[in-house]
Amino acid sequence: MSEIQIGLLLLGALVIALVYGLNFYQEWRFRKKTRQAFAHHADALLDVPKNNVRDGRQERLEPVLLDEDDDTPAYLNDQAPPPTISRYEPEPAAAVEETPLAELDSADHQALVVSLLDPSLDFIAEVVFPQPHTLSSLPRFNVAKRVQVLLRTDRGLWKPAEIMPGTPYKQVNFGLQLVDRGGAVTEQELASFCQQVGHYAEQQGAHVSFPQRQQKLVAARELDRFCVDVDVLIGISIVPTSPIPGARLRSVAEAAGLQLEPDGQFHYLSDSGNTLFSLASADQTPFTMHTLLDKNFPALTLLFDVPRVAGGVAVFDRAMQFARHLGQEFNARLMDDNRRELSDQGIAHIREQLIRIYGNMDDRGIAPGSVAALRLFA
Repeated sequence: MSEIQIGLLLLGALVIALVYGLNFYQEWRFRKKTRQAFAHHADALLDVPKNNVRDGRQERLEPVLLDEDDDTPAYLNDQAPPPTISRYEPEPAAAVEETPLAELDSADHQALVVSLLDPSLDFIAEVVFPQPHTLSSLPRFNVAKRVQVLLRTDRGLWKPAEIMPGTPYKQVNFGLQLVDRGGAVTEQELASFCQQVGHYAEQQGAHVSFPQRQQKLVAARELDRFCVDVDVLIGISIVPTSPIPGARLRSVAEAAGLQLEPDGQFHYLSDSGNTLFSLASADQTPFTMHTLLDKNFPALTLLFDVPRVAGGVAVFDRAMQFARHLGQEFNARLMDDNRRELSDQGIAHIREQLIRIYGNMDDRGIAPGSVAALRLFA
């Protein structure tokens, strides 16, 4: 063989190795990202451990649905996800420029911007400048909760976080989210946030005001208790008699209106782009163009994230219709994670519990799938 042929062979081998290496890396990232999610949904109905409540610990234990004769919330995993450090990151300038100025100044748009910070969900610090002046930057917060920023111009208009060069501002509001799936904000986290805001205000020669810290901590803990009671992830296993070819699975999923997303799952999306339910591989293998071409899947899991879904009961019915369709297509049974088959009666029982959960959310004023719900259960 000539040197050119040898070189081409080596180059081809290198390309193949890179493709497989990239695929392995994607699978590793997917497994790391979803391992906890799959640990949550062990059984939507039966034989779950009882009363593993957090007892004041910061981590959130993922709840499952209640047993029929027991009103005590049941919980599964006893490990919290690792804490994430969230920093304020400005939105790209293009996101602001796409909206016409007339719309930015409208009353409806102003109301929408102001609603991005909610006193029932956020600890809002107000930084007021003695005189309107331009800003070159905003602080980066080293905190474990989401921070949102609103700026008020000298004309009195509220703008989302992006600083517009040459625009004088007279006020900046920083909102620290009180509760998410990591639990309620702690006293230490709140104190650190206030210290960082206070330092920024001092640098700017501005006056800063905070809500009553203890009142907000009490409210956060109470809100977190409510969230624990309704924070339910339903997982339905689709177990075929023989492994499902990836190409056929993709065809069936897409024909039903699902689309493959970067997280390695098929998602059924609302008109606004929010996930209503998703389909994943039960062994945590990510769905990619590569795996769907050359892999077979021994089982699937249909995931329904209860508080994040608007129109929940109707969507649950749609999800179960799709699950039954998968059962027919692939000669599969619908099962819980204890490998017990879900009967129509069992599915009806889940539906009844969903009605109660959604009723509790509506009574609280946090509609399923609303902006507030998407923030609290993130």
